[in-house]
Amino acid sequence: MGAGQVLPRNRLSISERVSLVFKLLPLPAVVSWSLVKSLFSSSAWSKGWRRVAFNQACLWAFTRLNRRQVRAVFGETFDMYNGFMKSIKMEPLVEELGDGARLLWVGPKRTERVVLYFHGGGFLFGGLDAVPKLWIHMQENLKQRGKPIGVALLNYSLIPDATFPTTLKQTVLAIQHLISSGAKPENIILGGDSAGGAMVHGILSHLVHPLEGVPKLNVSVPFAGAYLMSPWVTIRDDKILYTNQDGGDILTPPMLVYWSSTVFENVTPEAAPYLEGNAAPESWFEGVDKVVKRILITAGDDEVLRDSIVKYTKSVEKFHPEATFFMDEGGVHVDPYICFAVGQPDRGKLIPFTLEWLDKTFS
Repeated sequence: MGAGQVLPRNRLSISERVSLVFKLLPLPAVVSWSLVKSLFSSSAWSKGWRRVAFNQACLWAFTRLNRRQVRAVFGETFDMYNGFMKSIKMEPLVEELGDGARLLWVGPKRTERVVLYFHGGGFLFGGLDAVPKLWIHMQENLKQRGKPIGVALLNYSLIPDATFPTTLKQTVLAIQHLISSGAKPENIILGGDSAGGAMVHGILSHLVHPLEGVPKLNVSVPFAGAYLMSPWVTIRDDKILYTNQDGGDILTPPMLVYWSSTVFENVTPEAAPYLEGNAAPESWFEGVDKVVKRILITAGDDEVLRDSIVKYTKSVEKFHPEATFFMDEGGVHVDPYICFAVGQPDRGKLIPFTLEWLDKTFS
């Protein structure tokens, strides 16, 4: 079955549907109380009431719903994409890749400069419409600078429909398809947030250390760039997940550990470093500067994953002189997408910084 299709095992049982209703019933009161409390917190209120409400709603849902319920609430990438394209009055452009994967073009297909993007969602649910909203914003701004870009979202298979290394195989298929369509590696940026950031790590790892059982990528020149937003680089339970819990993030360590128990099912020790960045040996990134020209890694100062991302960045920086790290002050997990989700695309410094990085990377 193709990516985005709901298999019987992902459908909610009657008891899960009833449970879902009761779990979400308190949400209006919970959000209202969080807004009241934010009046007495300068850091919370400075983000705006919509951010406070959205963050609390996500936190409530993520920490109380099981895997199937989260997927039912947040939906599938393919459905999101079709709804988004309809909302902006554009025809969807979908390319089947095989092995259950698709490319979903945001805007017109362009191959002279391409961002191949991997959405987050813990490998368990689809991307939010804030993802194409942000990339439309980037497209419009880069077009004004004389650098029109194509943006293709990879509609990959979710867990438990497929397990690792399926996503890595689908990533290879997507890159091979872009290159066969005329895109040059030196004009391709590989980007992803959260679990999608882990997928960027995975493909860079595969380029340096080809994983047995996954098709090799034979490219003679390095890719233009790699962009990892709030990458999920410590997936399994680790003390580093508990060092920054008080910032008001939308995630919690127990929730991440619960999700990871499904993500790591049947993953061999040899494959673990391709899936979990901080599980890689110290010298793992030696040679990464030969496969990608520039790297941008970002983290929110208030997110639970902050310290694990800092640790990962230091490992990358040892072997790549053009690796850049940006700490988003006051930011939570995947903060730029929350900005677009609540209609605040101009908040903070990370979005404009990313735009400048994209501009320079596509020089």
